[in-house]
Amino acid sequence: MAKKDRDFVHLHVHSDFSLLDGCCRMDTLLGRAKEMGMSAMALTDHGNLFGVTSFAQQAEKHGIKPIIGCESYLVTDHKNVERPGRDKHVNYHLGLLAKNFTGYQNLSLLVSDAHVNGFYYRPRTDLEKLAEHAEGLIGFTGCMQGRVPQLLLQEDFEGAREAIAQFVDIFGKENYFVELHNHGISEQVRLIPDLIKLAKEFDLKVIASNDVHYVDSEDWEPHDALLCIQTGAKIDDEKRMRYPERQFYLKSREEMEALFSEIPESVINVFAVAEMCEVKLPFGENNYPVYPLPPEISSKFTGNADYLHRLCLDGLQKRYGSTYLEPDERRQDGEETRKASELSERIDFELSVIDKAGFNDYFLIVADFIGWAREQDIPVGAGRGSGAGCLVAYLLGITDVDPLRFGLLFERFLNPERVSPPDFDIDFCMRRRAEVIEYVREKYGRDCVANIVTFGTFG
Repeated sequence: MAKKDRDFVHLHVHSDFSLLDGCCRMDTLLGRAKEMGMSAMALTDHGNLFGVTSFAQQAEKHGIKPIIGCESYLVTDHKNVERPGRDKHVNYHLGLLAKNFTGYQNLSLLVSDAHVNGFYYRPRTDLEKLAEHAEGLIGFTGCMQGRVPQLLLQEDFEGAREAIAQFVDIFGKENYFVELHNHGISEQVRLIPDLIKLAKEFDLKVIASNDVHYVDSEDWEPHDALLCIQTGAKIDDEKRMRYPERQFYLKSREEMEALFSEIPESVINVFAVAEMCEVKLPFGENNYPVYPLPPEISSKFTGNADYLHRLCLDGLQKRYGSTYLEPDERRQDGEETRKASELSERIDFELSVIDKAGFNDYFLIVADFIGWAREQDIPVGAGRGSGAGCLVAYLLGITDVDPLRFGLLFERFLNPERVSPPDFDIDFCMRRRAEVIEYVREKYGRDCVANIVTFGTFG
């Protein structure tokens, strides 16, 4: 990676997806990085990958190389599934970056497992799970809450040495870095000589890092208010969590060089880490699951598109009766023939768009679980939003609104000029919706079904 005079790569950055802790909006963060001449940046939100998609897309827009990471929570004295007493529970911060797509997949697995199996106040992972899925990952000693810095602050140098040896075994020497911080905190300054000593002993590279929680230095005040919301405190409370040093912002190359003037290699080494990371997320690819045709009928159809067409013809019979199925047998100038022609043209058009966009399986899957719900007498809504304009959805029973009767447009749902993934708004009985979710998990695989997260934001 070519290093420009103003360039610096921040490898420890929290966006507003570090909920109630990070204060960096993605567009503002990356816009400022571009202004400062930065060619790459990492995102390491606390315990999650919520912001990865937005980060990668915004970074590409600004001409900045996105480096995908996470500051995870690590337990070292027990398995992450154990729940020790709150007063005995300790977890450490561990910075992780994905080197390649395998690393991204392992990072996603670790984060998901931490939330599903390891959640106890924080989404936690353990050393054994980390070692199982360390391929393609880069690790760091981390901030003051990292395991190695904590042992050094307790004046347990031998324990810190053993911890580093353990991490080197997990990641490999070339993938583990000693991270130096200096936000004007006395403990951080005291840590630097010991961290450098350990880096030399284990032949590890040191990197200069700033724990970015807000974009500009003047953003300290809104970030301080955010911390109050997180902790249920008031701004004028004396004894509360705060970052009084006002140094946790996106610093320039010059500022980082001034902070680490006695360790210039720590500033240079961030570029080596950036060069190691090459993750290209497969945006735009169709990764929908495939609808399994029932064995008893699979031989009757050439594929799922053919089966979908057959279901639409069956739906015509159910929704409109035989009137519109056999127009050739009716009077050629009659209203029935006109409607039959309109239906036929509309179905052919919609099915062609659905097929070209690769959404045949999507429609079959949605129709499957809605049909199952109705068979179980689970109340299902008539359909909301642009999906109600789709005749195919009406014929499949996904919606219960006739788009021809109400003059609804299919193009508001799927537009052949600008295809975006379809989105059906479906309402199930609140008391029995869990049964539908369980049916989908059982049929399509628990590891293939996920709930969609929603975020509340501050204006």
